[in-house]
Amino acid sequence: MASPRPSRTFNRNAKKDSTSPHDGTLSIHRADTTDSAGLNRDFLRSQAHWIRDILDPQVAREGPDVLQSDDLLTIDELLRSLLELGISRDDLVYSRIHLAVGTIASLATRWPKKLVEKCDALKDICASRFGDLQATLLYEPGGRLHGVCAPGDLDKEKLIVKWLKTPGARLSPSVARKVGHLGFEPGDWWISALFAHRDGIIDSASSEGRIVSDADAAYAIVMAGSDEVFSPDGQTIQYRARNNDPGRYRLTAASPESRHPIRVLRSHRLNSLWRPRAGLRYEGLYKIVGWSLKFDKKTNETIYIVNLRRLAGQIDFETVLARPWTDEVEDYKEYKRLRDLEHAKSKTR
Repeated sequence: MASPRPSRTFNRNAKKDSTSPHDGTLSIHRADTTDSAGLNRDFLRSQAHWIRDILDPQVAREGPDVLQSDDLLTIDELLRSLLELGISRDDLVYSRIHLAVGTIASLATRWPKKLVEKCDALKDICASRFGDLQATLLYEPGGRLHGVCAPGDLDKEKLIVKWLKTPGARLSPSVARKVGHLGFEPGDWWISALFAHRDGIIDSASSEGRIVSDADAAYAIVMAGSDEVFSPDGQTIQYRARNNDPGRYRLTAASPESRHPIRVLRSHRLNSLWRPRAGLRYEGLYKIVGWSLKFDKKTNETIYIVNLRRLAGQIDFETVLARPWTDEVEDYKEYKRLRDLEHAKSKTR
């Protein structure tokens, strides 16, 4: 069964391109304003997400019959509006609706033929009108990192200092060293630990796995590398604390302060079936249900194995696993691409 679709009534009487021929051939023109064509850019973005991340995986898995009649009607109306009504290049790039259209019309598509044909026509019109639409907004207005940082911000420490000077900064360790969700929801996602630290869910920008703790208790775990020993379902975890991390003593302490739920985040660098495709994802609150010590003969060190279980009553884990969304993965790739370019430039200076 297809997922609920965004609610929308299309304005079929919206301004149309007066230069369009009346022989049935439709074209896209540049709108005077974002809403003049009746296609709000944020609505288009939500539709793109719905098609790419909700519907397309279901269609790929189960075929076109999974689509409900309301789904087909909504998409057909959307495509007709895109063909007939004005929309700017900026709104296309911002919303990524053209990428959703490309998803429906992809080579291995299982979408209904009529929708595929309309998407092919729309792709051709977009290409002739706007040319290359492969740009990903990241640092520009409308992008995820607009006003947050710039491509040339390669020094983490300098960037953190800059953030600390901004009103409402949440980078203080005292913000992350608290119990609970801290206003975040399971499934929340960041390009890297640096940006999760900026938002205050963890107390460090380090990409390595670690425990967020102080002298009283542990508050969060960032898992990367081989930190996850075993997890049959992603919700019960055997976690291996790192030997140089003092937070392991707080995880295994018997004091009441150490028995509260722990925030767990998984990095894409984690050796696990449950890791995100990119970046860093908040999994939710987990309870410590036991721990054990193992002696490693190779390193002559004692290893702390902590057993965690996800608390009930949170956003369901299947929903969490869906993150990052397709546009988030695109943002991650663009961030890495631009950083690599900046690093290459810095070496030639």
